[in-house]
Amino acid sequence: MPFDPESYKKYEFYSVTQIEPGFVHVQYTNPKTLNAFTDQNWQDYGEIFTRLDQEEDVTLIVVSSGVPKSFSSGLNLKAAMSTLGGDAGLSEEERVARLHKHIVDFQNAISVPARITTPTIGILNGINYGLALDMSSAYTIRIAIEGARFSIAEVNIGIAADIGSLQRLPALINNKSRLMQHALLGDVFGAQEALELGYVSIIHPSVEHGIEQAREWGEKIVQTPQWAIKGTKKHIQDILNGQSVEQGLVDIAKYNSVHITGSKLKL
Repeated sequence: MPFDPESYKKYEFYSVTQIEPGFVHVQYTNPKTLNAFTDQNWQDYGEIFTRLDQEEDVTLIVVSSGVPKSFSSGLNLKAAMSTLGGDAGLSEEERVARLHKHIVDFQNAISVPARITTPTIGILNGINYGLALDMSSAYTIRIAIEGARFSIAEVNIGIAADIGSLQRLPALINNKSRLMQHALLGDVFGAQEALELGYVSIIHPSVEHGIEQAREWGEKIVQTPQWAIKGTKKHIQDILNGQSVEQGLVDIAKYNSVHITGSKLKL
Protein backbone atom coordinates (compact mmCIF):
# COMPACT_ATOMS: atom_id res chain seq x y z
CA MET A 1 0.00 0.00 0.00
CA PRO A 2 1.20 3.58 -0.66
CA PHE A 3 2.32 5.86 2.17
CA ASP A 4 -0.73 7.05 4.11
CA PRO A 5 -0.14 10.03 6.46
CA GLU A 6 -3.49 9.35 8.16
CA SER A 7 -2.06 6.18 9.69
CA TYR A 8 0.55 8.25 11.58
CA LYS A 9 -1.87 10.64 13.27
CA LYS A 10 -2.06 8.46 16.38
CA TYR A 11 1.39 9.64 17.53
CA GLU A 12 1.02 12.57 19.92
CA PHE A 13 3.19 15.62 19.11
CA TYR A 14 4.26 14.16 15.75
CA SER A 15 3.25 15.29 12.28
CA VAL A 16 4.12 12.92 9.42
CA THR A 17 3.40 14.36 5.97
CA GLN A 18 4.50 13.92 2.38
CA ILE A 19 6.54 16.74 0.84
CA GLU A 20 6.42 15.03 -2.54
CA PRO A 21 6.16 11.39 -3.65
CA GLY A 22 8.93 9.44 -1.97
CA PHE A 23 9.88 12.27 0.41
CA VAL A 24 8.34 12.38 3.90
CA HIS A 25 8.56 15.06 6.62
CA VAL A 26 8.52 14.08 10.32
CA GLN A 27 8.03 17.03 12.67
CA TYR A 28 7.96 16.92 16.47
CA THR A 29 6.17 19.75 18.27
CA ASN A 30 5.89 19.86 22.06
CA PRO A 31 6.43 23.54 22.96
CA LYS A 32 5.57 23.15 26.65
CA THR A 33 8.77 21.13 27.21
CA LEU A 34 10.85 22.64 24.36
CA ASN A 35 10.60 19.24 22.68
CA ALA A 36 11.86 17.19 25.62
CA PHE A 37 11.14 13.46 25.33
CA THR A 38 9.25 11.15 27.67
CA ASP A 39 9.42 7.36 27.36
CA GLN A 40 6.30 7.38 25.18
CA ASN A 41 7.76 10.07 22.92
CA TRP A 42 10.97 8.16 22.16
CA GLN A 43 9.11 4.89 21.76
CA ASP A 44 6.87 6.57 19.18
CA TYR A 45 9.95 8.07 17.49
CA GLY A 46 11.51 4.66 16.97
CA GLU A 47 8.24 3.19 15.73
CA ILE A 48 7.63 6.01 13.24
CA PHE A 49 11.04 5.67 11.60
CA THR A 50 10.82 1.88 11.56
CA ARG A 51 7.45 2.07 9.82
CA LEU A 52 8.59 4.69 7.30
CA ASP A 53 11.57 2.53 6.34
CA GLN A 54 9.14 -0.28 5.56
CA GLU A 55 6.98 1.90 3.31
CA GLU A 56 7.77 0.79 -0.24
CA ASP A 57 7.32 4.30 -1.68
CA VAL A 58 9.40 6.26 0.88
CA THR A 59 12.95 7.06 -0.26
CA LEU A 60 13.92 10.00 1.99
CA ILE A 61 12.87 11.41 5.38
CA VAL A 62 13.40 14.96 6.65
CA VAL A 63 13.18 15.60 10.40
CA SER A 64 12.45 18.97 11.98
CA SER A 65 11.04 20.68 15.05
CA GLY A 66 7.83 22.67 15.15
CA VAL A 67 9.15 24.63 18.15
CA PRO A 68 11.04 27.77 17.03
CA LYS A 69 13.34 27.83 20.07
CA SER A 70 14.34 24.17 20.19
CA PHE A 71 15.03 21.07 18.15
CA SER A 72 15.04 19.21 21.47
CA SER A 73 15.95 20.17 25.02
CA GLY A 74 16.74 16.50 25.69
CA LEU A 75 15.21 14.01 28.06
CA ASN A 76 12.17 15.06 30.08
CA LEU A 77 13.91 14.67 33.44
CA LYS A 78 10.73 14.99 35.52
CA ALA A 79 9.07 12.16 33.62
CA ALA A 80 12.28 10.09 33.71
CA MET A 81 12.61 10.41 37.48
CA SER A 82 8.99 9.38 37.87
CA THR A 83 9.62 6.27 35.76
CA LEU A 84 12.75 5.33 37.67
CA GLY A 85 11.01 6.00 40.94
CA GLY A 86 9.21 2.67 40.67
CA ASP A 87 12.24 0.80 41.99
CA ALA A 88 11.10 0.68 45.60
CA GLY A 89 11.18 -2.84 46.93
CA LEU A 90 13.52 -4.15 44.25
CA SER A 91 16.90 -5.63 45.04
CA GLU A 92 20.03 -3.92 43.75
CA GLU A 93 20.43 -6.60 41.09
CA GLU A 94 16.83 -6.09 39.96
CA ARG A 95 17.25 -2.29 39.86
CA VAL A 96 20.38 -2.60 37.73
CA ALA A 97 18.68 -5.05 35.35
CA ARG A 98 15.60 -2.82 35.07
CA LEU A 99 17.64 0.29 34.29
CA HIS A 100 19.84 -1.62 31.83
CA LYS A 101 16.80 -2.79 29.87
CA HIS A 102 15.42 0.75 29.86
CA ILE A 103 18.68 2.18 28.49
CA VAL A 104 18.97 -0.50 25.79
CA ASP A 105 15.36 0.02 24.67
CA PHE A 106 15.97 3.79 24.59
CA GLN A 107 19.17 3.31 22.55
CA ASN A 108 17.40 1.05 20.08
CA ALA A 109 14.62 3.57 19.46
CA ILE A 110 16.89 6.58 18.98
CA SER A 111 19.27 4.56 16.78
CA VAL A 112 16.61 3.62 14.24
CA PRO A 113 17.53 6.39 11.73
CA ALA A 114 21.12 5.07 11.65
CA ARG A 115 19.98 1.46 11.37
CA ILE A 116 17.44 1.82 8.55
CA THR A 117 18.42 2.09 4.89
CA THR A 118 16.20 5.12 4.21
CA PRO A 119 18.36 8.27 4.43
CA THR A 120 17.37 11.10 6.77
CA ILE A 121 17.98 14.85 6.79
CA GLY A 122 17.83 16.58 10.20
CA ILE A 123 17.11 20.31 10.44
CA LEU A 124 18.61 21.43 13.74
CA ASN A 125 17.33 24.69 15.23
CA GLY A 126 17.57 26.39 18.60
CA ILE A 127 18.41 24.18 21.59
CA ASN A 128 20.11 20.86 20.78
CA TYR A 129 21.08 19.50 24.18
CA GLY A 130 21.78 15.97 25.38
CA LEU A 131 19.35 13.63 23.66
CA ALA A 132 19.17 15.99 20.67
CA LEU A 133 22.76 15.04 19.77
CA ASP A 134 22.01 11.35 20.27
CA MET A 135 19.22 11.82 17.74
CA SER A 136 20.98 13.98 15.16
CA SER A 137 24.19 11.94 15.20
CA ALA A 138 22.07 9.09 13.80
CA TYR A 139 20.85 11.17 10.83
CA THR A 140 22.39 10.89 7.39
CA ILE A 141 22.67 14.63 6.68
CA ARG A 142 22.41 17.53 9.13
CA ILE A 143 21.43 21.16 8.44
CA ALA A 144 21.98 23.75 11.18
CA ILE A 145 19.82 26.83 11.61
CA GLU A 146 21.42 30.14 12.59
CA GLY A 147 21.43 30.47 16.36
CA ALA A 148 21.39 26.71 16.97
CA ARG A 149 23.17 25.70 20.18
CA PHE A 150 24.62 22.24 20.80
CA SER A 151 25.72 20.53 24.01
CA ILE A 152 26.69 17.02 25.06
CA ALA A 153 25.05 18.03 28.31
CA GLU A 154 24.76 14.79 30.26
CA VAL A 155 27.85 15.41 32.41
CA ASN A 156 26.07 18.49 33.76
CA ILE A 157 23.60 16.22 35.57
CA GLY A 158 26.33 13.81 36.65
CA ILE A 159 26.02 10.99 34.11
CA ALA A 160 27.78 9.87 30.93
CA ALA A 161 25.75 10.19 27.73
CA ASP A 162 24.39 6.72 27.01
CA ILE A 163 22.01 6.89 24.03
CA GLY A 164 24.49 7.14 21.16
CA SER A 165 26.28 10.47 20.86
CA LEU A 166 29.53 9.28 22.48
CA GLN A 167 29.60 6.31 20.11
CA ARG A 168 28.70 8.14 16.86
CA LEU A 169 30.26 11.58 17.21
CA PRO A 170 33.90 10.37 16.99
CA ALA A 171 33.24 9.19 13.43
CA LEU A 172 31.51 12.46 12.52
CA ILE A 173 33.62 15.17 14.20
CA ASN A 174 36.92 16.14 12.55
CA ASN A 175 38.56 17.55 15.70
CA LYS A 176 38.74 14.85 18.37
CA SER A 177 40.31 17.17 20.94
CA ARG A 178 37.41 19.60 20.60
CA LEU A 179 34.97 16.68 20.85
CA MET A 180 36.58 15.55 24.10
CA GLN A 181 36.47 19.13 25.38
CA HIS A 182 32.76 19.52 24.72
CA ALA A 183 31.92 16.05 26.05
CA LEU A 184 33.87 16.46 29.29
CA LEU A 185 32.80 20.05 29.98
CA GLY A 186 29.20 19.76 28.81
CA ASP A 187 29.61 23.23 27.36
CA VAL A 188 27.69 24.84 24.50
CA PHE A 189 28.88 25.38 20.94
CA GLY A 190 27.11 27.10 18.08
CA ALA A 191 26.12 26.42 14.50
CA GLN A 192 29.31 27.87 13.02
CA GLU A 193 31.49 25.59 15.15
CA ALA A 194 29.28 22.62 14.27
CA LEU A 195 29.97 23.44 10.62
CA GLU A 196 33.71 23.78 11.21
CA LEU A 197 33.74 20.44 13.05
CA GLY A 198 32.08 18.75 10.08
CA TYR A 199 28.94 17.90 12.06
CA VAL A 200 26.56 19.80 9.77
CA SER A 201 26.64 20.36 6.03
CA ILE A 202 25.35 23.91 5.87
CA ILE A 203 23.78 26.71 7.95
CA HIS A 204 20.48 28.32 6.97
CA PRO A 205 18.73 31.36 8.47
CA SER A 206 15.45 29.59 9.37
CA VAL A 207 13.78 26.21 9.61
CA GLU A 208 11.75 27.14 6.53
CA HIS A 209 14.96 27.76 4.57
CA GLY A 210 16.32 24.46 5.88
CA ILE A 211 13.23 22.60 4.69
CA GLU A 212 13.56 24.30 1.30
CA GLN A 213 17.19 23.12 1.12
CA ALA A 214 16.08 19.60 2.02
CA ARG A 215 13.39 19.83 -0.65
CA GLU A 216 15.99 20.83 -3.25
CA TRP A 217 18.22 17.89 -2.34
CA GLY A 218 15.23 15.62 -2.05
CA GLU A 219 14.02 16.33 -5.58
CA LYS A 220 17.30 14.93 -6.89
CA ILE A 221 17.44 12.00 -4.46
CA VAL A 222 13.92 10.68 -5.11
CA GLN A 223 14.53 10.69 -8.89
CA THR A 224 17.30 8.12 -8.38
CA PRO A 225 16.37 4.40 -8.19
CA GLN A 226 15.46 3.67 -4.58
CA TRP A 227 17.78 0.67 -4.34
CA ALA A 228 20.74 2.88 -5.32
CA ILE A 229 19.88 5.52 -2.69
CA LYS A 230 19.24 3.02 0.10
CA GLY A 231 22.30 0.99 -0.84
CA THR A 232 24.52 4.07 -0.80
CA LYS A 233 23.23 5.08 2.63
CA LYS A 234 23.61 1.56 4.02
CA HIS A 235 27.16 1.00 2.82
CA ILE A 236 28.47 4.36 4.06
CA GLN A 237 26.72 3.77 7.40
CA ASP A 238 28.36 0.35 7.66
CA ILE A 239 31.80 1.98 7.44
CA LEU A 240 30.81 4.65 9.98
CA ASN A 241 29.76 1.78 12.25
CA GLY A 242 33.26 0.30 12.08
CA GLN A 243 33.07 -2.16 9.22
CA SER A 244 36.35 -2.71 7.35
CA VAL A 245 36.90 -1.38 3.84
CA GLU A 246 37.57 -4.93 2.68
CA GLN A 247 34.22 -6.20 3.96
CA GLY A 248 32.50 -3.15 2.54
CA LEU A 249 33.86 -3.97 -0.92
CA VAL A 250 32.63 -7.55 -0.61
CA ASP A 251 29.16 -6.37 0.44
CA ILE A 252 28.75 -3.71 -2.26
CA ALA A 253 29.86 -6.17 -4.96
CA LYS A 254 27.10 -8.56 -3.88
CA TYR A 255 24.55 -5.76 -3.52
CA ASN A 256 25.15 -4.29 -6.98
CA SER A 257 25.40 -7.68 -8.67
CA VAL A 258 21.89 -8.47 -7.52
CA HIS A 259 20.28 -5.06 -8.09
CA ILE A 260 21.90 -4.13 -11.40
CA THR A 261 20.71 -7.38 -12.95
CA GLY A 262 17.30 -7.01 -11.35
CA SER A 263 17.67 -10.36 -9.64
CA LYS A 264 15.77 -11.11 -6.46
CA LEU A 265 18.45 -13.58 -5.40
CA LYS A 266 20.24 -12.86 -2.13
CA LEU A 267 23.92 -13.78 -2.50
